[in-house]
Amino acid sequence: MMALIPESRWHWYGMAGHLIVGSQCLHHLCTKVGKHLVSTVGDYRPRTIGDQIGRREQIGCDRDFETMVFKIIGGECQCGCGLPTIDTSEIDFLPANDHKTAEKNHIKLCKKYSRLTGDQR
Repeated sequence: MMALIPESRWHWYGMAGHLIVGSQCLHHLCTKVGKHLVSTVGDYRPRTIGDQIGRREQIGCDRDFETMVFKIIGGECQCGCGLPTIDTSEIDFLPANDHKTAEKNHIKLCKKYSRLTGDQR
């Protein structure tokens, strides 16, 4: 029997959930859905000398945005960021090249991982 994790039980974070330079991405969404973390980053603008925002650079091969899903493996991360501890090997991925598609990809994967059996919540 399939159980749906309702959106009211998703936890939204105000930071990037993956990518070491995620703090330099102007676009980021991060959502805990059951035992999965869905993270979208993009519009990467590395800082220049003087900490000015630089020009946009791709974050991967032929993409400006990416959404990845990770398995949550423990409680809160030891660094104190507030995110859950994850297995850093992504289990799902969608690329994008604009904000609108990146947001749609994020919601698509949140919905996909909300459809789990009750014992996986």
